[in-house]
Amino acid sequence: MKISEKHLFVFFVLLLSGILGFMFSLYLHGGAFSRRVSSSVQTIQTFHYPALFVGQLKGDPLAGKKIFQEFCVACHAKEPRIDVHAPRIGVSSDWKFRRSRGMPILLKTTINGVGAMPARGGCFECSDDQLRQTIQYIIDQVKE
Repeated sequence: MKISEKHLFVFFVLLLSGILGFMFSLYLHGGAFSRRVSSSVQTIQTFHYPALFVGQLKGDPLAGKKIFQEFCVACHAKEPRIDVHAPRIGVSSDWKFRRSRGMPILLKTTINGVGAMPARGGCFECSDDQLRQTIQYIIDQVKE
């Protein structure tokens, strides 16, 4: 089988474009050819180990805040990534009625779930005490 110059040219053009595309991808994503140095490197979490995460929080005075940031922030942030009209942290009008109901009702609602919020706020590994700490953290963020 004879290879023509046209076929050889097409082969080398495709090979060169593949190599250049690969190098450009490395450049954009911080590979060996990157000239950019960033002090704020974002790490992408590829595995989620909630039992390990929650287990590490035993006795941690910031457990409520950490649980909020891991499980609740997507819907309850001031600007939520998932807008299901959940009460937003720090927004007094969103929490006035809820706060008036008291911790036992808030805890029961969290444990059972409500609306789009799953049972236990999605933190199935969290103890009732850890959920209570998280609710207290959220309530403490409301400025009156």
